[in-house]
Amino acid sequence: MSVRQGGGGRPAFAFAIAAAAAVVCSWTAAAGGPILHARWHLLLVLGIWATAWLLGVLAAFRLPTRVAMGLVLVAAAAVRLAALAGPPTTSDDLYRYAWDGRVQASGADPYALAPAAPELVTLRDPWLWPDARGCAQLDRAPGCTRINRPAERTIYPPVAEAWFGAVHGLAGDGARHKAWQVAGLATDLATVGLLVLALGRWGRDRRWAAMYALCPAPAFEFVHNAHVDGVAVALLLAAFWTSLDPRGTRTSKKRDVAVGLLIGAAALVKVYPALVLVAVLCLPRVRPWASLARATAAAAVLTVLTYLPHVLAAGGHVLGYLPGYLSEEHYDGGGRFLLAGALALSSPAAGVAAAALFVVVLAWVVHRRPEAPLAAAVLLVALFLTTTPVQPWYAISALALGSLAAWPAPAAVVAAGYPYYFAVILSSRHASAVGRLGYAWAAIVVAAARPRSSGTDRQAVAATKRERQRRLVRGRGS
Repeated sequence: MSVRQGGGGRPAFAFAIAAAAAVVCSWTAAAGGPILHARWHLLLVLGIWATAWLLGVLAAFRLPTRVAMGLVLVAAAAVRLAALAGPPTTSDDLYRYAWDGRVQASGADPYALAPAAPELVTLRDPWLWPDARGCAQLDRAPGCTRINRPAERTIYPPVAEAWFGAVHGLAGDGARHKAWQVAGLATDLATVGLLVLALGRWGRDRRWAAMYALCPAPAFEFVHNAHVDGVAVALLLAAFWTSLDPRGTRTSKKRDVAVGLLIGAAALVKVYPALVLVAVLCLPRVRPWASLARATAAAAVLTVLTYLPHVLAAGGHVLGYLPGYLSEEHYDGGGRFLLAGALALSSPAAGVAAAALFVVVLAWVVHRRPEAPLAAAVLLVALFLTTTPVQPWYAISALALGSLAAWPAPAAVVAAGYPYYFAVILSSRHASAVGRLGYAWAAIVVAAARPRSSGTDRQAVAATKRERQRRLVRGRGS
C-alpha cells in the first residue's frame, strides 16, 4: 500500500465521501432488522460499507499524517455511534452476556447452572424471557427465551465473566441491549486509541490505524452486536503497547510479566488469543526464551487465580459448553476445516492436515522471529485459515495486529468470513462452497501480501544484539 502524502484537497474530499457513506451504511445495517428478515440485503449493505472502508483507507494515506489522523478518529467515532441505531441483527450472544451478568449479581455462578435451571427462575425478566405475546413478536413458540442454548452452562472464560458482571453492575437490572452496545463502543474506541499509541511506540506510520478504525467489522461486531471479543482485542493491543518503552529499545522483566498478564487476560476472554504468547519470542529481548517463560508463567498464574473461585463453586463444570460447542461446530470430526477438506480428504484427515499446516507456520515464526506484531498477526491468520470458523468476528483480532504490523492481508480473512456466515445462518445449501471460496480467496491474498519492516523495529533488534554482545564481552572478561 502506498504511503505517499498528497496535498490534501482531493484526498480529503474522497475521505469525506467515504466516511459519510460508511456512517450511512453503519446506521442502515444497525437499524435494518434481524438477519432472518433483512437476509442477503444486509450483506449487500456490509459490502458497500467495505468498499467505503477501502476508499477511506487509501485516501487517508494520501493525506498528511496529522490531518489524516484527525479525520480517521472522527470518522471512527461516527461509524461506531451510528452502529447504536438498533438491537443486534446478526448475533444473540449479547443476551447470554446480560444473563451471566445478572446471575453473578445474584450471587450464583454461571458455570454451576444453565439459564433454564429451575433454581434461577426468580431471575427471569420479561426482556430475556418474554411472555407468549413477546415470543410471538420474536416468531418463537411460547416459553421462549432470547438466550442461546438455555439448557447449557456458559462457555465464556473468567475474564469475560468478570466483564459481564462489571457491565451489569454499572447498568443495573433494568438495562437492555443499549447498555452492552455502549460498553462495546467505549471498549472499541479505547482499542483505536491503543492502536494509535502502539503504532507510535513501534515506530510505524500512524495512518495504519485507519485500516482498523474505518473497518466495518469492529463497529458492527464489537459495538452493534456487542461481542466480548472486543475486550480481548483491546487487551492484545495493550500488551504490544506495553512490550516496549517509549524509546522502543529498553526492556525489563516487569514488562515481560505485564505482557503475559495482558495476553493471558485476552485468552481468558476468548481462548484463541493465547497463541499470541508465542510472539513474545519475537520481541527485541536479550534472552527471548526467558522472556517467553516469564510471560507464560504470568498468564498461567492469572488463569489459576481467575478460575479458582469458579472451580470451588462449580467444580468440573467450569469448561461450560466448550466441548459441546467444538462438537457442534464439527471440529471434533474435522468437518469444519474447509480448505483442507477441499483436497478431498476425509474429515479426520482434513483435521490432521489443517493442524500440520498450522504447526509449519508456528515453526516458521519460532525460527525466523519476525517482528512481534507481525508474528502475532501471522499466527492468528494461520489459525483462522486452517480452522475456517463460521464466525467472522474472530478474525478482527488478526486485523488489529495486522494494522500494528503494517500488514493489510488480515483484512481479507475478515471479509471472507461474512458470506460464509450469512450462508450458514440463512440455511443456504451452498454454505460449504461459499466458505471454501471465501477462505481460499483470503489465503491467496495472504500468500501474495508481503509485510514491510519499520526502521525503528530494525533499530530495536540491532540494539538488542549490541547489548547481547556487550554482555558476552563482559562475561569473557570476568
